[in-house]
Amino acid sequence: MQGRNWTRVQVLRTPLFWLMVPALMGPAAWGTAFFFHQVHLAEVKGWTHGTLVSLFPLYTVSAVVFLQIAGWLVDRFGSTRLMPVYLLPVAAGFCVFALARSPAMAALGMVLMGASVGMNSTLNSTLWAECFGTRHIGSIRAMIAAVMVLGTAIGPGLTGVLIDSGIDYARQGWGVAAYFVLASGLAWVAGRTVTGAAGTKAGV
Repeated sequence: MQGRNWTRVQVLRTPLFWLMVPALMGPAAWGTAFFFHQVHLAEVKGWTHGTLVSLFPLYTVSAVVFLQIAGWLVDRFGSTRLMPVYLLPVAAGFCVFALARSPAMAALGMVLMGASVGMNSTLNSTLWAECFGTRHIGSIRAMIAAVMVLGTAIGPGLTGVLIDSGIDYARQGWGVAAYFVLASGLAWVAGRTVTGAAGTKAGV
């Protein structure tokens, strides 16, 4: 953006970064929470833990496939155009888990979650260089990693408090899905910010 390489301090001062924070934290926070509370989720659904775990390879395969697809899409359309949409599959996945009555339906949720996680891996490697240049990419990526680690701490803790309050993890899926939809909306606004600044030169 603006024809320059941004420093970490400059990144922190732009609204783009803060608009992207929910999208950054979401997969780390709620994905970690999902696997953290997998035993509880199986109990709520009336499945054995082994039945739920048997679906995990679908998640892994989906993540690997969509990681590769996202690479092709980034080369064709750019990271900023993908940011508003790549979280929608995981939002749908959590809705599926909230509704699922059978492991077969839960399998669809696993595939949808894996799709967003795979795309997230690619986009987090390309978005920041695309927006802020590569000269200071190490310090910028370190800051992004810190945000994601914070998410992994918040997700299991918050969902655990809600479980103890009587809101089981399956029902929490609706709230998590709403979070991802909101994060997608903010990412769309961020993308418009990037589009508006792409042709602007530094100091103008």
